[in-house]
Amino acid sequence: MSKLGAGNWGDVCKRVDTCALTGAAAFVAGIPGTEILVNGPLWCYFYALRYLEHGANGMAQRFHGSQPDNTAVVYGSEKYILAALKRLQKEGSKPELLFIESSCSMSLIGDDLNGIAAKAGLKCPYVTMDCGGLLGGFVEGYTKAALCVLDKCLDLHAQPQERVINILGQTDFYLHGRDDTEEMVRLLCKAGYRLQAVPGSGSSLEQLRHLGNAQLNIVTNEELGLPLAEYLQKRCGTPYILAGLPYGIAGTQRWLEGIAKAMPAPKLADVYAEAESVEEYVTSLLNDARCQWGDLWADRIIISGPPTQALCLGETVRGEWVDTSELWVCCQRQLPHTAPKAYCQAADVIYVSGERELPWGDMAQFKGSLLLLGSSSESSLLYRQGRTDFINCNIAFPANEEIFLTNQPLVGLEGSKQLVQKLWNAYIRLCIQKQGEV
Repeated sequence: MSKLGAGNWGDVCKRVDTCALTGAAAFVAGIPGTEILVNGPLWCYFYALRYLEHGANGMAQRFHGSQPDNTAVVYGSEKYILAALKRLQKEGSKPELLFIESSCSMSLIGDDLNGIAAKAGLKCPYVTMDCGGLLGGFVEGYTKAALCVLDKCLDLHAQPQERVINILGQTDFYLHGRDDTEEMVRLLCKAGYRLQAVPGSGSSLEQLRHLGNAQLNIVTNEELGLPLAEYLQKRCGTPYILAGLPYGIAGTQRWLEGIAKAMPAPKLADVYAEAESVEEYVTSLLNDARCQWGDLWADRIIISGPPTQALCLGETVRGEWVDTSELWVCCQRQLPHTAPKAYCQAADVIYVSGERELPWGDMAQFKGSLLLLGSSSESSLLYRQGRTDFINCNIAFPANEEIFLTNQPLVGLEGSKQLVQKLWNAYIRLCIQKQGEV
């Protein structure tokens, strides 16, 4: 679980973080053609599987467990791993890469996973890792697995190619993560860049092998992407930029301009033309909504989520979409390098897990209008205090009161339409609720 300073057991109990085993599996699961073997009890296996299934349907076909019994904590888990590997071979499993990771308890034993895998005579490439779940959460597992995989496959002889980029820090297992990746790739390619890979979010092992082809690495979610960027700078000499995430129309333009300063974009005007068209379309519809429902206002806005996401979203929500007296941003963990204010100047208060906790217990006494952008974990805290009169939009897992069957990016120009739609629909529902109570 998350170590003190980057989170604690309470974060997991509130379900705003997951264990390192889940984070490690999430990175590998974002690579097509891979399979994962969890060496740990069924609780750990099903906990991680449940989380991963929200981002990848059919995950159970790629996600396996060794199922050691209680005696393995004393005598080791080798026979269970070998049995699981034998079963996979018998079933005809031929992954492009097999990732074998031990859970927290199994990591304490000190089994030689690499030696056990070698004994199994596997016909496919494999990577082994102790997840170290007692020392970290999702981010630590994700980044540790990413570096292990790159150590295995990276071509150090790759040469930078003109206007080629990598996007670092994306995962299919943040809410709408895959959709966000697709929107950012679309915008960057439209601006004239050429994509090499997005590690952990849809790129193949072959694409990851040639990460060194990039002239620039673009770090989006800093907590996930910065360790990869530093690794690739050291191994391949590739420079990087901490770009953050592009929320909103003006926010997307600023994001692209920041990247263009590091590497000029030959077709940036094409994206600006699309942005102008989207802004005209959204403005016309919002003007009609304002005539019927009034201006979208909240006395207090609370945004809670992964740090880069929450901070960048806070800057846009206040700057483009919602008028407010105060904006509180709650980062569910620390950023690895950058001060929060570098991403968000608009916040009145920034709370960081492990440093300063958001005072959820005071919300029942707050009588003003409230907008919450977070997850079901945060909204449930308000409901338990008897507050039902707030605008609520999920921007992070868990999102228990919604299902998502269509592509719904939150970033970029398409994401701007989605988020404005979500905000206004939630606001209209609240207006109707209040009218019914009169």
